Amino acid sequence: ARDIVHESAASKRARESENNSNLKDPVQVVVQPVIPAPAQVAPVAEPVAEPVAEPEEKVEEVTEAKEEVVEDEDLDVAMTEDPDAVVFSRGSLTIEEKYATLSTEFKRYFDDIIRHALSKDGVKEMKNPNAYTYKIGAYKVLRLSIKRSEIVCEFYFIDKDFAEYSSASEIKMKKSATTVRVSEGSAVGVVKDGIDLVCSQIAEDKERKKELAKEKRREKRRLAKEEA
Repeated sequence: ARDIVHESAASKRARESENNSNLKDPVQVVVQPVIPAPAQVAPVAEPVAEPVAEPEEKVEEVTEAKEEVVEDEDLDVAMTEDPDAVVFSRGSLTIEEKYATLSTEFKRYFDDIIRHALSKDGVKEMKNPNAYTYKIGAYKVLRLSIKRSEIVCEFYFIDKDFAEYSSASEIKMKKSATTVRVSEGSAVGVVKDGIDLVCSQIAEDKERKKELAKEKRREKRRLAKEEA
């Protein structure tokens, strides 16, 4: 009976082992959770600290004062303490004060020129601190001044051809003056002749303008008759 029991138990174990061998091992599927990949974030540029500008040293600009060159013939020469140094200062003397510094001879020249200018018909004298001007109406005859102890005469001669061209073109043109410096007695005669010439030219120019005015009036009357 014992052997039968052992045999039946052994056969039972054999069958169970056979059955177990025929069964497939179960596959355990492990589902791992899908973790989404982190979004690619653009790298944030770290702020770069701007270089701090070092305070510039203030440079004081020294502007050199430009010496203004004054072209003036009337300059007074003054001596300083240094005997070798000569300082020029702008003269501010009036023509009367300059006249007082002239020699007796040059004062006589000056007075003689003025008398001759005022002897002409229609000449009027106009004075200013720097010069005397002599005119006949709107015409300039002479401008008289004193520079560097010399008598300076400026004439305004009238060129007939130039005057006619200026009138025809109706363009105002400025005439330049002719200058004569009286440094000796012989120049006084030249100045007087210049005054005479300018006065005669002024008289001729006045007559020319009168004729032009008459001609314009005649032409105007002729046109009026033709229209009538």
